[in-house]
Amino acid sequence: MRVCVCVCVSQGVVCTLHEGDDFGKLALVTDSPRAASIVLREDNCHFLRVDKEDFNRILRDVEANTVRLKEHEQAVLVLEKSPRASTLGSIKYTVISGTPEKILEHFLEAMRMDIHHDPAVDDFVLMHGIFMPNSRLTYHATSPPGSEQERLEYALNSKRRALILTLRWASTHTYLLQEEPAAISFLEFGRSKIFKKATGREVVSAVADKLGTTDELVLVHLSSACEKQILKPNDVSVFSALSTNGRLFACPRDQLSSLTPLPEQEGPSAGSMATFELMSSKDLAYQMTLYDWELFSCVHEHELLYHTFGRQSFRRTTANLDLFLRRFNHVQLWVVTEVCLCSQLSKRVQLLKKFIKIAAHCREFKNLNSFFAIIMGMSNPAVSRLSQTWEKLPTKFKKFYAEFESMMDPSRNHRSYRLTVTKLEAPIIPFMPLLLKDMTFTHEGNKTFIDNMVNFEKMRIIANTIRQVRHCRSQPFNPEICQPNKNQADVRSYVRKLCVVDNQRALTQLSYRMEPRRT
Repeated sequence: MRVCVCVCVSQGVVCTLHEGDDFGKLALVTDSPRAASIVLREDNCHFLRVDKEDFNRILRDVEANTVRLKEHEQAVLVLEKSPRASTLGSIKYTVISGTPEKILEHFLEAMRMDIHHDPAVDDFVLMHGIFMPNSRLTYHATSPPGSEQERLEYALNSKRRALILTLRWASTHTYLLQEEPAAISFLEFGRSKIFKKATGREVVSAVADKLGTTDELVLVHLSSACEKQILKPNDVSVFSALSTNGRLFACPRDQLSSLTPLPEQEGPSAGSMATFELMSSKDLAYQMTLYDWELFSCVHEHELLYHTFGRQSFRRTTANLDLFLRRFNHVQLWVVTEVCLCSQLSKRVQLLKKFIKIAAHCREFKNLNSFFAIIMGMSNPAVSRLSQTWEKLPTKFKKFYAEFESMMDPSRNHRSYRLTVTKLEAPIIPFMPLLLKDMTFTHEGNKTFIDNMVNFEKMRIIANTIRQVRHCRSQPFNPEICQPNKNQADVRSYVRKLCVVDNQRALTQLSYRMEPRRT
C-alpha cells in the first residue's frame, strides 16, 4: 500500500492518504484553487486525475448526494447536492454540517462576488453567534500554487470576500455594536444604565443601596393571582419580562410568604365601553396597528434567537420582543375584561359586534397580531360561555366571527393562517407566537451539534423562519392608509393605555356572575 501526506501551508499536515483515498474534491465543488500540497512518503505512488466536467458527471450519475471533507481522519465539512442546478447547469452544494472554522472558510472560498444576495451566507451571518462568537470570526487565506500574478489575484479576491462578509455582518448586527464592551466604554454609557437590560443582581443591589440595608434580598415577580417567581441574579431583561399586571418586589427571604399583590394589580372594576364605544372601529384598529408596528419594528432578529436558544446563554436582552409579546396578551385580555365587566346584556352584544369590527379592520391593515389577539380574547372561556350574549348576536356577525375563528384552526400545522399570510404583501404584522413556536420546535427537535460539527441544516431552517419576519418588515407601514378623525389623539391615548384584569380566575368569576350556569 502506497502512502502520501496532504499538507496545508497554514495548518501543517491535515490528512494521510492511503490506497483508494481521494483529495481536492472541495476545490472542485467550490471552484476554488487547491489549498494543500501532496508529499509522498513512498516512491512509486500513482494518482488518477479527474477534471471538473468528469467530476460533476461522476457525482451526478454515480456517487451519493454528499461530499465529506476530512482532516486528521475526522470529518470537518459535509456538503449535500442541491436538488436545483445553477443557471450554468453545474452542480450546486449546500452546507449540512461542519466545524465552525471550516464552515466560515467554505463560505469565503465559495462566495460569488457578482451575487449581491446569497441566502447561505446570510444564514451564516445571522446564525453564527449560536456556535461561533465574534472573537473567532477570523480567516487566513492560503496562497495557492501558481504564478506571482495568480497569487496576487487570489489574495485580492480573498480580501474582497472578507470585506463583503464583514459588511453583511455589520448590516445584520448593527444594534449589537452598542452592547460590545469597547463601544459602551467609548460612549461612556454604563451597562447599569440600560434599564430594560438590568439583571436581577443589579436591581437587588440598587434597591439595597436605596434602602441602606445589609439584609440579603431576593427579587420576586408577583402576579395579580399571587403567583410568585424568584428571579435569579443572572436573569436579564427582568423588567420587560413581567406579566401584564405583574410587579417586581425585593424583600428578605423570610418575608416572602407574606408578600401579597398590590390593590392596583387587580385591574379595573368597571369597563371602559362608555369611552371607546364613541370611537370608530376603524380608528381603533388603525391606532392599534400604528402602536403594534412601532413595537414590531423594534424587535431585532437576534432577539428571536435569544428567545429560542435561551437568553441566559447569551447574556443578551430580549426586551423589545418581550414587550411585543406582552402587547398580544394585553389586547387579548382587554377583550375579555371589557366583556366580563359589562353587566347589561344588550351592551355586551354591542361589545361583541364592536370587537368583530375592530378585528376585521386589523385584518384589513394586515395587523395579524392584534387580529388574532382579539379573536382569541373572544374565544376565552370566560367570554365563549356567555350563551345568552352570543345568541343575541346578529347572524351576519356570527358568520364573520366563524370565518375569523377558522383562521386560527391549528390543524395541519396552522395551514389556514399560513395560506393567508402567503397571499399578503409587506408590510405585515405577523402572529408572532406561531413564528416563535416554529423556531422552538426546530430547535428542540434537532441537535445543534452532530459528531462535534455544527448542524448547519438546523441553522438554515431557523434562519428561514427569521427571514419571514424580515419579509414582513421589508416595506414601511404607510400611516396614510386611514384618514384620521378629529379625536385621533384620544383614540391613540386609549389604545396605548388599556387597563385589564389578567387573573383568569377573577375573569371567570365575573362571567358566572353575569350569566350563572343554567340548571
